[in-house]
Amino acid sequence: MSQPKKGTPKTRLLYYEDAYLKEFDAEVSEIKEVVDRYSVILDQTAFYPAGGGQPADTGVIRGKRGEATILDVQMANGTVVHVAHGIEGKLGAGEQVKGSVEWDRRYALMKNHAAAHLMAETLRRVTGTPLKIIGSAIGVEKARLDFAYEKSLGPLLPKIEQEANSIVAQNQFVEVKVMKRKEAEDHLKRFHEDLEILPRQVQNIRIVEVKDLHACACGGTHVRKTSEIGTVKILRRRSKGKGVERIEFVAKSREAEQMHVLR
Repeated sequence: MSQPKKGTPKTRLLYYEDAYLKEFDAEVSEIKEVVDRYSVILDQTAFYPAGGGQPADTGVIRGKRGEATILDVQMANGTVVHVAHGIEGKLGAGEQVKGSVEWDRRYALMKNHAAAHLMAETLRRVTGTPLKIIGSAIGVEKARLDFAYEKSLGPLLPKIEQEANSIVAQNQFVEVKVMKRKEAEDHLKRFHEDLEILPRQVQNIRIVEVKDLHACACGGTHVRKTSEIGTVKILRRRSKGKGVERIEFVAKSREAEQMHVLR
């Protein structure tokens, strides 16, 4: 990925204004070719750049004379860089374009990301202890959490899945708020979370909260209500070494669950 030119303005992040935005209009600020790739910078974007355990969006940027298929998106000093392996036709700086996010992929990531927040609280409820989450990753097909726990979760998996889906059924709102660091630290104590991994210079903290159930600092995209998750299906658990457990799970639509039962 090529770096933006010095002085390139920061990108307006439309995915924070509306995570459900599938298409958007923008102006091309810069296009640069490096080897077999093109870096496309827009003045605003709904494409989510890779970060915080969530993969980048994919999709298409179209102009009047050409289009670019976006296969990766990265953030560089506040500027979002859309990476394409080629451009069909022509795109140029100053041109008005329309971006289209690959929605099925994005929505799967939103559901799995929200499920990960919900699962963190579920694990604490079922084990009866405020487990420390030490790693996570969000994917289209599944999500995972790594956490400190001295025992095996194997015997508890049915109860964990049942409790997770009980929370889903409560149809709680998933809220996003920005707080000053001290306020965020105090708020997160209620949910056994902290800001240890965030550098001290970060003072405005984006908090994602499953209303009154779980909250943590997070820069990802999520569904608005837990009912959109559908059902949470635990795929497997395994040990990642002494005192570290991993659990993998997926948010599945109720229609997909019914099809699985019918088969």
